[in-house]
Amino acid sequence: MMLPWHLQLLCLVSALSLPINATTRPLTILGLVPQKSDQNYTIYSSSDMIPLACMAVNDINAKGVLSPNYTLVLKISYTQCDLSEGVWQLIQNVILSKPSPDQLPVMFLGGGCSSSIEPLAALTGRFYNATQVSFGSSSPTLTDRVRYPKFFRTIPSEVQTNLLRLAVMLSYNWTKVATLYQTEDIFSDSTSDFMNKYATMGIANITGSALISRSFTDDPTIPLQQIMDNDVRIIFIWMYEDKAVLTLCNAISKGLTGKNHVWILPGWYSDKWWTKYQWVLVLTPGCTVLKIQQALAYSLVVDFYSSSLNPEMSQYNSTQFMEKYSRYLSSFNALLASNGWNSSSPLSCSTLNPGNSSAKIDPAVAKYMPFMYDAVWSMAWALKGAESNLTTNFSSSLANFSYSNTIITDAIFSAMMATNFSGVSGSVTFDSFGSRKGLNVLYQMIPGPDSVLTLKKIGVHDPVVDGPVFKNLSFIMWPGGVAPLDRPMPIDVFLNKDLINTFHAFISVSILIVLSLLIFNIATLRKPLIANSAPHINTIIILGCLLLLATCYLMGVDSNNPPPPDPRDINSRYATICTLRLWLLTIGFSLAFGSLFGKTWQVYRVYTNPTLKKEPFKMWNYSFWMLAFLVIDVAYLSLWTSLWPFSRQIQNRTDINVNLIKHIEYCYCSNFTYLIGALYVYKGLLVVFGLFLAYESRNVKYFYINDSRFVTIAMYIVVILVGIGATISLVLTQSWFADPAYGLAVSMVIASCLSCLLILYVPKFIYMAKGKDTMVVENMKEEVVTAEGLQMGRTITEQPSVSDMRTETVDETKTNGTIVNPNGSDRDSGVDENIADSPEYNSSSNVPMDMKQSA
Repeated sequence: MMLPWHLQLLCLVSALSLPINATTRPLTILGLVPQKSDQNYTIYSSSDMIPLACMAVNDINAKGVLSPNYTLVLKISYTQCDLSEGVWQLIQNVILSKPSPDQLPVMFLGGGCSSSIEPLAALTGRFYNATQVSFGSSSPTLTDRVRYPKFFRTIPSEVQTNLLRLAVMLSYNWTKVATLYQTEDIFSDSTSDFMNKYATMGIANITGSALISRSFTDDPTIPLQQIMDNDVRIIFIWMYEDKAVLTLCNAISKGLTGKNHVWILPGWYSDKWWTKYQWVLVLTPGCTVLKIQQALAYSLVVDFYSSSLNPEMSQYNSTQFMEKYSRYLSSFNALLASNGWNSSSPLSCSTLNPGNSSAKIDPAVAKYMPFMYDAVWSMAWALKGAESNLTTNFSSSLANFSYSNTIITDAIFSAMMATNFSGVSGSVTFDSFGSRKGLNVLYQMIPGPDSVLTLKKIGVHDPVVDGPVFKNLSFIMWPGGVAPLDRPMPIDVFLNKDLINTFHAFISVSILIVLSLLIFNIATLRKPLIANSAPHINTIIILGCLLLLATCYLMGVDSNNPPPPDPRDINSRYATICTLRLWLLTIGFSLAFGSLFGKTWQVYRVYTNPTLKKEPFKMWNYSFWMLAFLVIDVAYLSLWTSLWPFSRQIQNRTDINVNLIKHIEYCYCSNFTYLIGALYVYKGLLVVFGLFLAYESRNVKYFYINDSRFVTIAMYIVVILVGIGATISLVLTQSWFADPAYGLAVSMVIASCLSCLLILYVPKFIYMAKGKDTMVVENMKEEVVTAEGLQMGRTITEQPSVSDMRTETVDETKTNGTIVNPNGSDRDSGVDENIADSPEYNSSSNVPMDMKQSA
């Protein structure tokens, strides 16, 4: 039935007289915002984030993002980063306050603390079927879609930064690392994800790789000790700030900081966090803020990246954004100061009218601000998309929202999953777990004057584009300019080839000199000057020196110098070289030193028994000791090398200063310490005894050993060089200084051989150049005083008459009625009997011509 015309006119007038916004329905968002807790588990508070949320709400309403039928309204509740308080606020606002349909929260914003948001996300998603968006909860646990089916966050998940951690690891080839975390779900989940990625990326299959994972609740001492025992230098930590300070204090005391160690920290710590926990320093004596700063020098900080792009949905750039937020913050602080807002009632963001005054922004909060702003905008875009979907496909709208209306709640969830816009924090998109797809950024703590640390931005890492590689390594600074290694680098230590070639040249020249002396000794064998110096014994000394010099060539042979034709022969060849070194060095020393010892012994006999001066010694008198030494050496070395043969062994020595493990090869045999020790003691006693003999007979002049004084000097030098060289070379060898030990050993052998031979032969060259055939003064009478005399080793010289010399000469040649040839024979001084027939001698008088002329 049609109404009368006047009633129709009345209805039309009434409809036209209604205000336009009379049908505008508020869409309420419940904000669950933290306050700063006593534990400082969050670095921002409600006073930081509420103005930012209101700024976003006002911008959204001003731009008309939602349809003209809706207005976005924000209601704030404090969670105080406490689980029970957060649940209570949720129940209070949703159930106990009995909100009207237009005041029922269609979505939930927050929170900032993972510990309090986890139960809230479970309640909102599973029991209220509502979508929740967080701006600051990065716990990996929240990716569980079974427990948190409708949870989103505009801040990246903590596990996303693990991709940057692994990228830095692979870029530096760090495969031996440690993870140390506090036993909280947020940290254990992050560590577990890191370990899973470590395995799935194939790092665990790399030779030498190792992942040491340790956790603690209150005291990190034991985990740190285990990390130190495993010699791990790259350490990732997940823990709250106070435990990080405690961990670093313990690490400092254990030597786990410094240039060889790298600590990788999470990026959500507050500014100068290590200065805020004095109670930790009290519990760890010796730990100071300065020491912590020094320990943190050059450490790395891994964080999610918050860019500063020009947002599509507002009219200002990033600088204008910060300026406007500062005015909102000032307005909000003034509202709180005047008690103009009660947190138990909805906050009308329209009451915040930013003026010209601005408030100071906490730098630690600045990086979280874009995530709050974009969280509100993402909710607005989701509501807009849901409304369009509901109107087009379901003939419904958000005005019919209720928690039991799954069509509407699912439409909001689907629109949220499809969100894709450019916000102030960068591109805002979500993965299937509701986590923000974002970038990571790497920082480094750079020390300045007084060890003050500056956080330097190194570079941004895009996991999709860059993959498991960090491209900005060149911007990272390391002490000494070299990145630390994850372990001491193993290297095979061989002798320096240039050093070997240099010493081979010296050895070759030395051998030529010794061969020249040998030729000279043989060529002048019949000359009285040489004949009266026991030339055959000198020959043996020369041969012994040649053996010692030949051993120097073998000292420069190792597994790489020269390389063997067949690598499989390295061990056997090296063992043979070890055996030859021992034999040649020992036999050469016995020949050279034993012969020198024999000459010194005969001079000492003359000193203790002057009657021996009147006759030359037999050949066996000189060679007895040398042969005795040889017999002992051959028997000892035969027993040694047959029962305990040599083998090639590798010793690993860690050099902490250069972060290397040196693989040093050496000669090894069972009981080596005892065997070489016995040989050193035996030879050492002989050297000391020889030194004693040389000292006691230092002033003796004996006609038939005319170089006795120089033999004494040679004995001094050999004893000194051998004693010093053997000791220092042994110390260097045990300290694994291969090149210095080799150089010193060869130098001592060359110096000992050349000094000994040159001291014996240079005076002979000088005397022969002067035309003299003896080094004993002709016109002086020598008398050796025995130990019972006035002074030991005293030489009495006087000027005798010609008749006395003749008488003395004749008397001294008579022994038991036999004329003794004072010039010696093959049985005494070591010269052939034919020497007596040489023109240098007068056989009729059996007296050297020079002495006859003197007479």
